[in-house]
Amino acid sequence: MANSRKFLLLNNSQIAVAITAFERALEEILARVVLSDGASIAIACSGGLDSAVLLHLSADFFASHPHLHSHSLHVFHVHHGLSPNADYWLSHVQSECEQLNVPFDARKVSVARVDQHGPENAARLARYEALANLCTVHRVELLLTAHHQDDQAETVMLQALRGAGLPGWSGMADLQRDHALLPTTVTLARPLLDCSRKQLEQIASERAIAHIIDESNEDSRYKRNAIRHEIFPLIEQHFEGFTQALARSSHHFQTAQGLLDELACSDLQQCLNAGELNLKKLALLSVDRIDNLLRYWVVEKIGSYPSQAQLHQLHQQMLHAATDTHPQIVIGQWVLQREHDHLIIRAQARVNQPPMDAVRVVWQGERQLDIPEWRGQLVFEDGEGEGFDRDLLLQGPLTLRPRQGGERLKLDGRRPSRSLKNLFQESGVAAGRRPWLPLLYAGEQLLFACGLGPNCIVPEKNPGIRLHWQAWSADNSGGNSK
Repeated sequence: MANSRKFLLLNNSQIAVAITAFERALEEILARVVLSDGASIAIACSGGLDSAVLLHLSADFFASHPHLHSHSLHVFHVHHGLSPNADYWLSHVQSECEQLNVPFDARKVSVARVDQHGPENAARLARYEALANLCTVHRVELLLTAHHQDDQAETVMLQALRGAGLPGWSGMADLQRDHALLPTTVTLARPLLDCSRKQLEQIASERAIAHIIDESNEDSRYKRNAIRHEIFPLIEQHFEGFTQALARSSHHFQTAQGLLDELACSDLQQCLNAGELNLKKLALLSVDRIDNLLRYWVVEKIGSYPSQAQLHQLHQQMLHAATDTHPQIVIGQWVLQREHDHLIIRAQARVNQPPMDAVRVVWQGERQLDIPEWRGQLVFEDGEGEGFDRDLLLQGPLTLRPRQGGERLKLDGRRPSRSLKNLFQESGVAAGRRPWLPLLYAGEQLLFACGLGPNCIVPEKNPGIRLHWQAWSADNSGGNSK
């Protein structure tokens, strides 16, 4: 009897620890995400143990925090049709939402195309496509998923076995902006990353949370299932609690990657010249810093990391090539090319692509300047003592440049500078528009970010000119379009 009571107290303690960890994580997430007025929050729920617990804990959290009621909570379910029980899973999640009085919506998808990455990846792509659609329909800006501590350990192990670098070892972040498969207005968050699967099982048992069992999770032909059911139990016999240690390591890797990104950003500012990478300056860095800078620059420009083989090619063909040669390396739809002493990145298909190079701007006092390369016009207005120094704009040299990655802007003199990436996200500028919003420089000083505003750190000796950017309409080739 005493042992039973001791077990019950221990179990209740673990439950309390897990719930506290969830609530603390969700509070921190909500503090870091700026939601628009009337924007919604959603939970991705398959109906399995993890997402069922997330649903119930989130419903309790929102009910006890009245200040969140201005942001409606939704539940999204994706019906893959891969299991004969898929219809039941959908109806089960819908029933749970009705009992909790949480709005529910679902999408049915077909996993017809299975590429070289296998059925797991195909199902994942279909799932995120459906979630992206649901987020758009319901104005969702924060999407919660039920990834937990054991999922994190499995992810780190998978990446390690694939020979991944530090970004792979970093695992999943608790907060992920600009997810490749979601709208840019949606932030993905994982408030259960500090909770183990065992703790979630205890919560489900203690609260009698009904959930479905996906039979595919037992199929060890899938790599993640093989790690979960065959490899991890064996390791657990010799290293008790190792999944917690792996998950903890992922935090250290994330911190290390963040520091490397800061170093790369600093090195990039030293080596960048009008959007091109100065190879003479790059060659002054150590080999490791060169690799770090190239990874950072390439992923900022094209959205994916170069492989180790591609980095080796960049070293051999770009850094060590004769100055009168123009070698090229193709990565996906992009071309990396050496021109004299500079490395540039261009899209392979230049049709309907914004300029990849700086465009010279000469202002002689006009009210507006058409910039056909950027499909828009710069508008100069009397600022009545505010804005930029007229002489600064007249003397220049002025250039309009594409984003290179790492740029920062100070929109408010009372607040610190912010990355353009974060400012675009918070401003709700659609991802498709961002490449067509250039940056105006005077020499190497960033003056103005089209679509965002002026840089407040620019000295205001004799302010008086305000700038605006007017994009041309889609069917206009130039001129005075408003």
